[in-house]
This record gives sequence, C-alpha cells and structure tokens, in this order.
Amino acid sequence: MKILLTGGGTGGHLIPLLGVVSELKKINNKTPQGSATMEPANDEPEFLLITPASGFNQSISEAGIQIKTIKAGKLRRYFSWENLRDIFKIPIGIVQSLYYVYKFKPDIVFSKGGFASVPPVIASWILRVPIVTHESDIVPGLANRIIARFASKILISFSAAEKYFDKSKVVLTGNPIRSDIAKGSIENALKFFKLSPDLPTVLIFGGSQGAQKINEMVLEILPDLTEKCQVIHQCGDKNYEEILSDTRCPIRHRVSGNLERYKLYPFIKEEMKDAYALADIVISRAGANSLAEIVALQKPNILIPLSTSANNHQPENAKFFAEKNASLIVDETVDNSQDLADAILKLLSDKNLQTQMKQNLAKLSPSQNASQKIAEEIIENFKTK
Repeated sequence: MKILLTGGGTGGHLIPLLGVVSELKKINNKTPQGSATMEPANDEPEFLLITPASGFNQSISEAGIQIKTIKAGKLRRYFSWENLRDIFKIPIGIVQSLYYVYKFKPDIVFSKGGFASVPPVIASWILRVPIVTHESDIVPGLANRIIARFASKILISFSAAEKYFDKSKVVLTGNPIRSDIAKGSIENALKFFKLSPDLPTVLIFGGSQGAQKINEMVLEILPDLTEKCQVIHQCGDKNYEEILSDTRCPIRHRVSGNLERYKLYPFIKEEMKDAYALADIVISRAGANSLAEIVALQKPNILIPLSTSANNHQPENAKFFAEKNASLIVDETVDNSQDLADAILKLLSDKNLQTQMKQNLAKLSPSQNASQKIAEEIIENFKTK
C-alpha cells in the first residue's frame, strides 16, 4: 500500500502526520497475511510526503517517510503584495506534484491541510487518487475548504466544524497527537528540569515556532510567578537568544528572585511528555495541536490565542473551549501581563476550578486515540476505492 501525505511546512501540520503513520504501521503489522485490509503484514506500507521545505523534514525522514519538496503559494483573503508572488507558486506546485504523484502512484492520499496541501491534492484528484483530508480547527481555513471539495472523506477534530462541510463526507475523529505524549513521568521531569516536588509547576509554550508576545508577558511577571510556583518555559528557537539578552531574564543576568524556579528552553523534544506530566497548569496558544494535547491530558489551562492567526482560527478555538468551561482566555490584544499573572495565580489556587476544567476537557475528546481512528478511516477508504 502506498500512501501520499501532504501538509504545511510547520510542526502544526507535520507532527500529527507522524502519529497517523505510526498507527498505520501498527495496523499493518497486526493484519493477518493475505488479508484484504492492507498489503500482507510482511510488506510495509510506503509513505511519501509532498511539502514545502521545513525544519521538520529531518524528523519526517527519520520516521521512514520519503520527502519531495514543492513550491506552495499561501492563500490569503486579505490584500498583500506577497499574493502577487505566491499566485505563481500554486501552478508550479501543481505541476511538480503531478510529476511526483504520477511517479509514486499512491493508493490513497491523506491531507493534513493548509495551503501547502492544495497543489498535491489537486494533482491527486486529476490522477484519480482518492483523498482523505483532516481539519484540525473549529473554523476551517480557505485551503481546507478548497481541499474538501476534492476529498472523499473529511475528518474533523471538533463537532463544531461539521457545519462548514458536506455532512455526508464528515467523520469526527479528534486531532492526532504525538504517540508518547501521555507517557510522561513526574519523576523524570523533576530530575531533568531540576525542580522541586513541593511546588506547583506552570508549563508555558507558544507552539513549535514560539510566541514573542507570550515571552514578553512571562518576563514581565516572572518575579511574581516564581514566588508562588516554578516555571518551565519553551520560548521558540528564534526567540531564545533574545530572551537571554533581556535584562529581566534571571538566567544570564542573575536578577534577584528564585532563579532556580525558572527553566528556559528554545524547544523541548523528548522531555515534553515529562513536562506535561509535572505541570499543574499549561499556558499556550490555541493552535489545534496544543489543544489536542491539553484535551488528551486533561490539563487545566490558560489560552493566549494568536490574534493574527489565519481565518481567526485560534481565537475561535479558544472561544469554543472557554464556552465549554474548559479553558481560561487571556486576550493579547486587550489584556496585559498582570492579567496573565492574575489568571495563573487564580487557577493555581482554585482546586475546584482545576477539577471542573479537567472534567469538561474530558467531555471534549471525541476519541481516545484520534491517530488510530484516522488511520482506520484511511484504510477504509483504500478498501472502497
């Protein structure tokens, strides 16, 4: 079985693909030899990812996935001079994709969405390859609305997204997450991050690319925070040196306070599962992957949605969670650093609120294993093609 994968160049699209690929391999290995479900169990499925170049390509290659890079123009609904440049990238990307799809001859396509998926999906449709696509957010972007027209099955993370698509094609699966994210160890976290078991822990991150606004707010309130708790802060690779150079950062400048309670990292890899296990509360953007992990782990949380996110999807995601009483929101366009500090201290001190959040988060999970459900849908569509 040959499976073509498509997705954008950021971790938000590519990291979930790894979880789906892992489940597809597991299902294949469990399939009795000669079964019609997939190829015989001793014949591993082949994967090809068509995507723009990105910093995650090494992780994809290490998972045994071939990669071909293409041009991909971003689809914007607002005026930008970049639209003039990107409009030419789309047909180039389609031609490139036609070549790669024809050469690979996939049995089925799984699209994780985003503008980078449009050329491979159109090329696959032209070559009559069945397409399964996945929408992570509450409100789909323009690219996914286009892709959905070519798809035979549309998988969604939240029931609220169903109204934007042809309901006859929609299946509620949840959003795939890293397969090991629920296997964290508090003991390992205490050792690795060198933290105390007697203090509450706040985990702060802004997605795979970091978040400058969140970083600035954290530095502003850090002295107050470290009086009450300890902090694990993932700031993003591009922001790390800038934070270290900031005179408010206790690591390099040794400002007064509880220096040992603040742990700064550009990006946390294998130890992220342990950081989650130790964290009493999580502070994050409202991207689909972060929300999926928060839901799966039922972590009390504060969301700071990116106000400039495409199609306003992060504020819409955060609004949905807040309406379900599963999250608190700090609006970066209205609230200031002190508002964030107040929200953190309120959530840390209110155990009843934490318990309610956990219960409400549990209700938001449509599947215990979204990656497995998505893999099963891909295989089902392969069988019926």
